[in-house]
Amino acid sequence: MSLSQKIVAALDAAQSPSAVPGTVSATESGHDLSIDVTACGPVGFAFSSLAFFTPARAGLSPEALRGWADQLASRITYLMEPLVVVEHDPLSGEVELRSELPTARGEARSYYEIVLDNQAKLSLSRVAFDDASRRRRPAHCQMTREVLERLTDDLVNCAS
Repeated sequence: MSLSQKIVAALDAAQSPSAVPGTVSATESGHDLSIDVTACGPVGFAFSSLAFFTPARAGLSPEALRGWADQLASRITYLMEPLVVVEHDPLSGEVELRSELPTARGEARSYYEIVLDNQAKLSLSRVAFDDASRRRRPAHCQMTREVLERLTDDLVNCAS
């Protein structure tokens, strides 16, 4: 069973009201995926963060880390907004990707944020920026199971 099939099966098992909110996780061939689920239904779910780890990308050079980020940005094109690399810090060993054009709703703009590090950790979250207060705050991501499967497969494929 692939990692994408395992994480969707774990999500299906977490549909009971007593399991949400909670963390859903799966492991396959050394790849680990965990999701902090805040709501779950038969079609989709909401989450506050998603974390992916792959030993295949551990100890990356700054150039290889940037290459991984570029590969993810070009492959993950089906989220609400396209992703672009906005910051690459070779000294700390991190690359940050964000939505190219955030979605505006009221006085807030929401965007995806992915942080990669040279220890092969990836975190995905959604952030809302309030124009009035000029502050960032966490926002829930919403996703269908089909998009989760595709995203998981893309994370695994880009890790190889």
